[in-house]
This record gives sequence, C-alpha cells and structure tokens, in this order.
Amino acid sequence: MRTSIRQADPQADLHEEFYVTDGGVGRVLLAGDLPLELDLPDVSRPAPVGRARGSWVELLERYFAGEPVAFPLDVAAHCRAHGFTSFESDVYEALARVPYGTAVSYRDLAHAAGRPNAYRAVGSAMARNELPIILPCHRVVKNDGRPGFYGDDPRWKVKLLQLEGVLAPGEAKVRRTAPAYGRRKAGAGTAGGH
Repeated sequence: MRTSIRQADPQADLHEEFYVTDGGVGRVLLAGDLPLELDLPDVSRPAPVGRARGSWVELLERYFAGEPVAFPLDVAAHCRAHGFTSFESDVYEALARVPYGTAVSYRDLAHAAGRPNAYRAVGSAMARNELPIILPCHRVVKNDGRPGFYGDDPRWKVKLLQLEGVLAPGEAKVRRTAPAYGRRKAGAGTAGGH
C-alpha cells in the first residue's frame, strides 16, 4: 500500500507519531500537520518512549477506543502530496464524506464521486489508500453487503465495521444504509469530516 510522496512540500517537517490502542501501536507519517501515511495498530510494535502526542494521535486513539470521530483531513492537500489523479482525488473526496457508522457499496461511492460507472476503479483506489481510518475505506463494502477485501488482512475490515456498529459479531453482511452524502458541489470545501 505504499506510494511515493511525489508532491509533498520539501520544506515540511516530515515526522512520525505513534498511537496506542488495545490492539497494538499504530504509526502516522506527517508532513507538518498533514497526515500522509497511516499504519494500523500492530501488537508486535513497541510504543516509543517519550512519543509525541499530536492531534492526529489523540483522534486515532479516541477512534480505537470506540468514540465516533470526525477526522479533519484536508483531502485535496493529501491528494496533491501523493500526486493522485483527478479521478482518485474525486474518489477520496467522496470517501471522506462517508459518515461514521455507515457502510456504502463501491457503486455508491463511484456515484458520489461523480463517476457512476467506475465502481471497479473505485475498488482499485481503495486498495491504494495510504490513510485507512482517516479516509475510511473500511466503510466501502461489496454490493451484496459482504465486507470484501482490506489490504493484507481482511479481518481488520470486519473489526472496524464492528467497532462502528455496522456489522454485528457473527454476521456476514453489513447493515448498509443509504448514502448520507452526494456528489461534491463545485466550489465545496475540501476539509473532510464524517
């Protein structure tokens, strides 16, 4: 899931911060205050001593503690930093609007991105997402409600959907709700929020 940071500001302060959850320690790479990459918690990763606790760490720790969190990501800046195409940027803008506790299909997300026939390409964009959780690709499921793939470990998708109350333990399909968002309007702001 790695891409090069092609457009990141070379003057930006690139640094890592670590967040601690019951499921292990995760990492976020930032350029100043803009998150560029996120690693999900790993039980084998030790928490660094004297670690920084920026606002993204606080938000991620609250999320993993079960609190509904709105991540204030500047999606356009994140997409520019990675050199994403206009299609990918449209998809990530739509993805940032999928609310906590909601799941949508790849087809729903393609429609919300203004590309109604590109649902398979949306799946490819989800596979390249550098900011799982912050850009909530776990909330995008197959048309039949089954969770589908999620990086190298599909169990994470099930865990996250259960954390948000979208998938009950033991169920194979999510209780998908109709999208509570639509196509981005021209001139709309770029700050995410769910």
